[in-house]
Amino acid sequence: MFFFLMKKAFFDGWDNLETIFITNFIFFIVSIALVWSTFIFLESSSPMFFVLLPMASIFVIMLLGVVSALMSALASYRRVFWTDVPRLFKETWKQCLVFGIAMVSFIIISLLGIIYYAKLKSLLGLIASMITFWIVIGAYLTSIWYFPARNYLQGNFRKLLKKCVLLVIDNFLLSLYLGFVMIPLSLIAWPITAFVVFGPSGIHLYLNCTLRLLLYKYDWLKKNPDAKKVPWHEILVDEKKRIGKRTIEGMIFPWKE
Repeated sequence: MFFFLMKKAFFDGWDNLETIFITNFIFFIVSIALVWSTFIFLESSSPMFFVLLPMASIFVIMLLGVVSALMSALASYRRVFWTDVPRLFKETWKQCLVFGIAMVSFIIISLLGIIYYAKLKSLLGLIASMITFWIVIGAYLTSIWYFPARNYLQGNFRKLLKKCVLLVIDNFLLSLYLGFVMIPLSLIAWPITAFVVFGPSGIHLYLNCTLRLLLYKYDWLKKNPDAKKVPWHEILVDEKKRIGKRTIEGMIFPWKE
């Protein structure tokens, strides 16, 4: 499943490179306009700075919900149109707003907690700081799954969060890979490619592809609850047919095939 996931995400990205580029570019411009301008025009000591920065961050998270919804369509082999963006924003903004508020609040509380515990300069403070650190790691891994879960699964914020926790527990090594290998590498590679590929669009395409394939596993396990090993080769037959066999010539000159 792991190697096919990489193959699927790559070819889904290659087939929709223009969409990924435009989505990344727009997201980059809007994010810079919102967040960076807050740092430029407001002093960090200004009361408005501590109001506008969280608000800008929450809105960026809401935009990520739209990006993820677009990438979910690509991962499901559906065409996307830019006229879909207003509809997707209308469909996602409520759940993404709640998620954004929760994430920003959690980050602020965690930072204040770690700073406070560090100032204690005691064993109790050290233990509390370590516990807070691991809670932050757990929250980060859980948050990775939120947007794909919102796209593919049903439920309100609380139910989606619970499902994300279960996804982390059931796919812990995969979650570590996504959180500490794939996402950092994509963010590093994004500016190297002049903000064309990778970045938010590439990350969310990969995440949506991941959950899409995992759902095949869960559907199979419902029918085979006593099974000890998941036959990925069998349950991904349809996905493999959709991807098909690719050649370098066919990828660059698809009209020749």
